[in-house]
Amino acid sequence: MSQNEISNYVRTAEDVKKVIEHAKLSEKDLKPNVQPVYFGEKFENYKLLQLDEHILADLKCGQTVVFKGDDDESAVLCTKTKTYDVQEAETSNSILLLPELTFPNEEFNHKELTSRKVVGIFHKYLEVKPCKPRLTKLRELLKKCSYKGSELEKEVLRFSETYTSEDLLAKIQASDDELKDALKEMGAFQIDGKWRVLDFEYECRALSFLLNLIDEQSWPYNTIPMDETLNILGELLPPVILQHIIDQYSTWCVSSNLSQTHRSLIEDKVCRFMGVGLLRPCDKFNLTDFKTAWQGSVPEGMTTNLKQLDGTVLVDQSSHPQTIAYFNEQDLPDNIRERFQLLFQIRKKWTLNEIQPFLEKLATDKLNVNSLLAKYTRATTVDGVRFYCSRYSGL
Repeated sequence: MSQNEISNYVRTAEDVKKVIEHAKLSEKDLKPNVQPVYFGEKFENYKLLQLDEHILADLKCGQTVVFKGDDDESAVLCTKTKTYDVQEAETSNSILLLPELTFPNEEFNHKELTSRKVVGIFHKYLEVKPCKPRLTKLRELLKKCSYKGSELEKEVLRFSETYTSEDLLAKIQASDDELKDALKEMGAFQIDGKWRVLDFEYECRALSFLLNLIDEQSWPYNTIPMDETLNILGELLPPVILQHIIDQYSTWCVSSNLSQTHRSLIEDKVCRFMGVGLLRPCDKFNLTDFKTAWQGSVPEGMTTNLKQLDGTVLVDQSSHPQTIAYFNEQDLPDNIRERFQLLFQIRKKWTLNEIQPFLEKLATDKLNVNSLLAKYTRATTVDGVRFYCSRYSGL
């Protein structure tokens, strides 16, 4: 029989019975729907994608699933709520693709012989693993068009591109929900439908207007009358910026008789911003002097605490005197291996409390901070204190 005749040959019911007999099987033990499998004349150019239960559920209910990544980025897959790293994986077994293969249930009694064609053979597939959204590009894009004041707005817009929500969704490797959360955490806001962040120096000036007003009027920081505040500061700041500063650094008072007229500053947020403002211009700061200056920079009644600066500073307790320096987690690489490499360049060994703020945002449900440390570091104990050092010479 020629190759062409073999490829066009179709098994009959008698052929199937002979195969069953040769295999020493009984027809009554088999499902009645018999499907002889043949290789098609040509294979389609498909790629296989592994799905977890969350991606599958989203597809079944009509949600969008999107691949994201520029030419210089490794691909991710995003659902509405999650981001997945995508890598090509190999399998030693051949995977056959048969689009029309059926799986009859136990009650299926009608005997049927149906040929099925293989349209693809695969030894590779795309494997997906949950990962954190990659937000470095988001911070870079918004920093380039940061708002520096109405007097500089024309110049900023002339030299910098601004972005809508749709623009950012197309460019940033994050799900819809993760992008919204990131924009909120960054303190981003919209002007004419475009996302912006405040330039740090301008934000210092705008927040100072609010804090100075509270001091001048001798208002308690947790009972600020909004009508007066808006009337006075409205002459100093554009309405959208003034509202943004108020939303960022205060909440409505809890008391029922003040809940619609007065707001309270968010203590941790204000303290954190003022602390960072003191440290950014300096290489290092004497820790004792910094604590004194920091406490004096916040409204009366607020209490500063180094915990408020987690993820933005490095404290050197081994130096004499002890020092503190600005070191922002947001400036570190998103790639976990690169992040560890940089951290161990900065400091040879870390305690858990020291390194944890710089790892928390890369932790996942399956890989928490302790798991990351176990994978990438080596633990040692010195004088009863547990330290984490680099596990690999390449880190």
